[in-house]
Amino acid sequence: MKYNKIQITLVCMFVIVLFSGCFNRPKHTEIKVSFANHTWNRFEPMDATFDIDKTDKTYEVAVYLGVIDGFELDNVPLEIVITSPSGQKNILDRTVIVKKDGNYLGKAYGDVWTTRQIVYPAKQFSHAGTYAVSIQNRTQYYDLYNTESLTFIVRPVKK
Repeated sequence: MKYNKIQITLVCMFVIVLFSGCFNRPKHTEIKVSFANHTWNRFEPMDATFDIDKTDKTYEVAVYLGVIDGFELDNVPLEIVITSPSGQKNILDRTVIVKKDGNYLGKAYGDVWTTRQIVYPAKQFSHAGTYAVSIQNRTQYYDLYNTESLTFIVRPVKK
């Protein structure tokens, strides 16, 4: 008798795990740009699109900047423009802090240091559809050397 209850419990748990992936979850979006010659020209912004299906969900929006050892700046000012499907533009100024007191921040992989800057910790998008994002470095330099990559991420979070 006890053996049958264990079997039934295991089968039920298996079915629940099997079907848990079938529920309609919000999408995780990750857009990464790797810069040619490790140089980010200030007049060449990252331009991309992403989709939001669920307006009742909360999302974290973040930017990751990867720089190569030898990067000269302590921080990189960014202009982030997010355009909704209705055409409304949200223009945000954020600064990615790469180094503090001469020491790199973030995670290292080889000679690349990646720093995260949260744009929105808990964003609820007002419209479903395709959004556009444009990210431009706002440094005073024409070319930003030793810049490996820029990643834009939109991921669902719990409230």
